[in-house]
Parts: sequence; structure tokens; C-alpha cells
Amino acid sequence: MSNEGHPRFSDAEVARRFDAARALMDDKGLDALVIFGHSGNRRHYQADVHYFSNVALFHESYVVIPRNGEPVLYSTHNNHHQNARELSVIPDIRKVTRAKGVPEVLGGDLDRMGLGKARLGMAGPFFYQDMDGLRRRLPEARMTDVSMALRRIRSRKSAEELDWQRKAAVGCDRVMEALRREIRPGIEEREILIIAENAAWDAGCAPTFLYLNSTPMAASETCVPNQLWSRRKIRRGDVINTELTVNYGMYCSQILRPFFLGEPTPQYQAINDLMMRAYRELCGAIKAGTTAGELYDISLMIREAGYSTVDGIAHGFGVDIQPPSGVPNGFNQPPFPDDVLEEGMTYVVQPNPVTPDEKAGMQLGDMGVVTATGFEVVHRYPAEVTVL
Repeated sequence: MSNEGHPRFSDAEVARRFDAARALMDDKGLDALVIFGHSGNRRHYQADVHYFSNVALFHESYVVIPRNGEPVLYSTHNNHHQNARELSVIPDIRKVTRAKGVPEVLGGDLDRMGLGKARLGMAGPFFYQDMDGLRRRLPEARMTDVSMALRRIRSRKSAEELDWQRKAAVGCDRVMEALRREIRPGIEEREILIIAENAAWDAGCAPTFLYLNSTPMAASETCVPNQLWSRRKIRRGDVINTELTVNYGMYCSQILRPFFLGEPTPQYQAINDLMMRAYRELCGAIKAGTTAGELYDISLMIREAGYSTVDGIAHGFGVDIQPPSGVPNGFNQPPFPDDVLEEGMTYVVQPNPVTPDEKAGMQLGDMGVVTATGFEVVHRYPAEVTVL
């Protein structure tokens, strides 16, 4: 099996992450971190495991990081174990067999490490069967959820992480250029997906997802990109909304662009004008120190114009959606309105005005880097509707 084509971070970057983990343990008074990941949602639920191991497996996995001692990666499927050995930056890789199960193997190892009565920081969406079993196996251990604290560490990107996300942004641009060349009347929605995936691979990246919807502007029936594509054929007079995520080594960039096949109807011209105004004002407001509440206040221009939203207006991004707090759909208040954007964070802005009946709408957005003085959009594909 070849490791060719799998990017790796430098030893210094890997060490920085483990230093951050141990600083978190110092801050929370913990003796070890126990991190869980699984393959749901395009393996993005492996993000915490991937952060420390450079591996995002297709089934459940665990990482144990002791405050003193070396980390351990656990794979749960025997035929995935070899690939984990080849790619992991953690040398100690062990198996959790179905015969023994997670509580016995992981709990037994924690006991042998001297952590059977320790203060354990638990990170990730653990299955309740595993947690119940670990509590029975280690009745004197004290377990604390540190999932959000770890995600906040991941939200502050290093120079190497930003470099990978910029490579992913190039992949997004290449896909959009391919769509501009290839979308035409008669092509099916599913064919557009194939075009997008091929363009991402050709750019040296990997496709994560393309959401897409198409509908006649004059008789619009749908307002937001769909997660499952139809065999509908594209027609003149259509509007197409796309939400694209491409990754480089699991590090993602996201771009959202609409397409008009012909001149827009008055309704869609009005939606486009509002969307572009919201996009410009949101991007113009972002810099280190901006809060989620301030972005929420700007987003209210969409409601004041008589429209709603069905997707979030903004969110943090990396391997997956992550802090800082985003601006939810439907003009709901941000869960953490005082969350502050920090220099080096990557953030997605994506205004999506839709009609109150949700039969017409558009979405446009970009990932960018938060800087001390502004918001650096990482994509070069024009931030506007593409008229074909």
C-alpha cells in the first residue's frame, strides 16, 4: 500500500498540537484525553482524531493522550488497521476487537496506564454503549466532556493548516471553472456532480461534497442546494444553486455560487441584489474582534427586505464546521453572540435570502481567513452569479 499523495504535516506542527492538548489538560486539571471519532458525515466526525493522528478512518476510532506518556490510536475494524499504521503519526496503534469491545480493551489499557482512577477529558460524540461500559469498567475514573474546548483549539489555525486550506480553495475554484465550462441545457444534475468531482481530483484535492438544486426562474419550486441529486435535465431559464466543499488532506474550503441560464426574472434579480449587498456588508465587517452578534445584526437586512433564510448565514470551518459561533438560519440568535473572531481563524460567509414560501432563493458564499484588519477571501472565482 502506498502513502503517495497523502500529505503530512511537519514534526513541529504535530508537536504543537500535542503541546496544546497537554496545555488543555493543565487548564482543566486532567490526567488524559480520550478522543472518539466515527465515519458519519463524510468522516468529519473523525476531525478530533484526525487532528492528532493524521488519520480519518471509515469506522469508529479512539485516541488516548496521557498527560505524561505517549499517545495511542485505536482502530476498530481489522481490515482498516493496516491503512491506519501506514498513515498515522502516532506510532502506537492498537485494535479494538468486537469480541472484547471498547470498554474492555480501552478501559483495560487505561487501567494499565495508571489512569483507572484518573480525571479523563472525553472529546467527541461517543456512543452511549461505550460510555456506559467505560464507566462500569472504570468506576473510580472521573470523566468530563471537553469536546468544545478541543474544537476551539482546532479553530485557531497554524500557518501549515492555512496552507492546506488554501490548496483546497484552489480546488474549489477549479471546480467552479469546470462547471462554468460544462453546464449547459440538457445536462443532468447528477452529471454536474461527476464534473465537479473530476475537477477536484485533477486539482490535486479531493471532493467532499457538492449540494445542488435547479429550478425554472419563472416557475420556481426550490430555494436551496439539495444534498441528493436528481436526474432532472437543466433547461434554459433555470437558476442553479451550488454549495461546494473540497479538501486537501481533509482540510476544507467552501464556496457557494449560483448560475443563471439566461437573463434573470425580476424576482430573481431582486433576490440576487439583496444577496450581494448582504455578502459585501458581512465580509466587510469581519476582522479580529468582530462578534457573532454583530454579524447577526447585519444579516437582519434580509428579514427587513421581506425574505427569510433556510441555511446559516456564517460559520467557522476547518476539517468540519467548528467554532467560532455562526449565525443560524431563520434569524435565530447565535448560540454564543459574544463569540469573538480571532486572527487566523477560517470562516464561511453565505447569505441565502429565500421567499417566505421557500419556493425561490439564492445562496452565495466564500471561506476566508480572519486577519487583524479584515476578511481575506481565499477563492479567486468571482463572487457573483455566473450567467451562462
